[in-house]
Amino acid sequence: MNSYKTKDIESALSKKGFQVRQSKHKIYILYVDGKKTNVRTFVSHGIKEYGKTLISKMRNQLYLSREEFDDLVSCPLTEEKLLEIYIDRNKI
Repeated sequence: MNSYKTKDIESALSKKGFQVRQSKHKIYILYVDGKKTNVRTFVSHGIKEYGKTLISKMRNQLYLSREEFDDLVSCPLTEEKLLEIYIDRNKI
């Protein structure tokens, strides 16, 4: 997919164990069993839709391929599978 609505990205992140911290940008940080991890991404307050360039940056921050990111946002990727990906990549 070439673009995603910001609200869809934020909703998907929240459903997968990410918690938001407000600052200049919204920072979504992955928590596992109540503990903060180093997996995080930034979401701008003013952007209503993310295009290819910002999605690419977000995918890199989240250590995900294009397909994995698409599955994250469109929701076939479960929280358990996401955690498996991060464990396999030694990110958590």
